[in-house]
Amino acid sequence: MFKANGTNLLDLQPEQVSTWLKGFDTIISDCDATLWHDDTAIEGAADVLNALQSRAGKKVYLITNNGLKTRHEIWQRAQRLGFQLPNETHIISPTQTIVDYLKQHKAFDGTKRVYVVGNAAIARELNDAGIESFGAGQAEELQPDDKWQQFVLREFSQPAAVANVGAVVVGWDEYFSYCKMSRACHILCSNPECAFLVTNKDAVHKYPSFHIPGTGAFVAAIEACAEREALEMGKPNPLVLKPLLKSADFEPERTVMIGDCCKVDVTFARNCNMQSLLVGTGSYQLETLRGNPQLPMPDAYLPKLGNLLPYI
Repeated sequence: MFKANGTNLLDLQPEQVSTWLKGFDTIISDCDATLWHDDTAIEGAADVLNALQSRAGKKVYLITNNGLKTRHEIWQRAQRLGFQLPNETHIISPTQTIVDYLKQHKAFDGTKRVYVVGNAAIARELNDAGIESFGAGQAEELQPDDKWQQFVLREFSQPAAVANVGAVVVGWDEYFSYCKMSRACHILCSNPECAFLVTNKDAVHKYPSFHIPGTGAFVAAIEACAEREALEMGKPNPLVLKPLLKSADFEPERTVMIGDCCKVDVTFARNCNMQSLLVGTGSYQLETLRGNPQLPMPDAYLPKLGNLLPYI
């Protein structure tokens, strides 16, 4: 109905919004800053998604680039905050996408291990799927009396350093270090068949009073020295929808993607041929987009998702 013109649904007649909603069978919604902030639900968001299922008969899925929790843990949070979803298969998360990808990767089998530059949630998801990993959630740094040459000779001179490692996975890592970057580089350069995956390429996390490096910053360093590009397991890569695309009752053309970030969520919707609804509860409001024509414009806009409830 609308095409990349940022139509504010509040400016339309109720019947126009209702007609727009009837054009969708499936709703996919981002989580952070769209449905909740940290561990607090955004007012009205749960009511909308619950009504879309119970009253409008829509299928609802939540999608996130958050690699700090497993799919089950995100589903538990959603349930705790009042979002009623049938089961955890209605959560699309990078940790689960990594598992799905590795299970289908020809060069990866049950004998392979995964080196994780990232947090423990990635290891938990892999472990639940029966995939062995190492490195997640652990610090690895040069000791005060250690030199980089000594570290490299000690750790990488034996074949065991790369034996049976079928993938390097990068996520947000508060313990990111030269040693971890070196190990990832050595593994990737030693084995061209080794998969190189990243939960997302969000370069920075913005908070009201500070900005901190995101996963995109960590993986960029490894990409530079390994001279390989990591495959993204989160938005805006359409690959994350592969399981849904196998479903006969999922049509991207009859799906709307709801999110708070035009660079990620709106781009993802375009990549997947879905409509996009941007909500202003994150870093981008409609006025911001109007003044920055280089940013991708959503098809529709609402100040917050709760505004949609009267039209359902």
